[in-house]
Amino acid sequence: MLTKSLYVDFSSARDCRFQQEGNMLTSGMKHCALAGVLLLVPAASASAYDGASIAVTGRVPTVCQVSISAPPAHAIQTGANDLGMMRELCNSLAGYKITLNHPAGLVDAWVDVGGVRVPLSPTQTHTVIVDNRTPAYRERQLRLVLNQAPAVDMDFSLEAEPKGAVF
Repeated sequence: MLTKSLYVDFSSARDCRFQQEGNMLTSGMKHCALAGVLLLVPAASASAYDGASIAVTGRVPTVCQVSISAPPAHAIQTGANDLGMMRELCNSLAGYKITLNHPAGLVDAWVDVGGVRVPLSPTQTHTVIVDNRTPAYRERQLRLVLNQAPAVDMDFSLEAEPKGAVF
């Protein structure tokens, strides 16, 4: 048995509102008329199925990334430091985590991730600042708050890591 599919684009039909332009049919009127005819044509019976089928599967590569839209143009200082807008994108079904890499020894320091305060580890050189259980695309303000004078060379970086299987 041969099965045929038909696709009709109704985007120009303007909800089947007819407007006459002289004695000519408009494009929208033609689409609506075609839709009406197609509704009158009976569909093939489900009992005519011959057992043949086609399965289409695909795999989407895992994408997990983080960026900051406007890195600071000034040196990091004591107090609140606006780091810019953080963009998170990860399509991993199991979720993802974002890690802030920072120097060790930052006592009483934290980052504000879209209004959520995350303390930085004073003994480690990295802190997980986002731990999400689902895929997501988000844009959030990122601020770094230091309670002590920063060292001359303070490097910070962000890493996004998917959880679960990676394709």
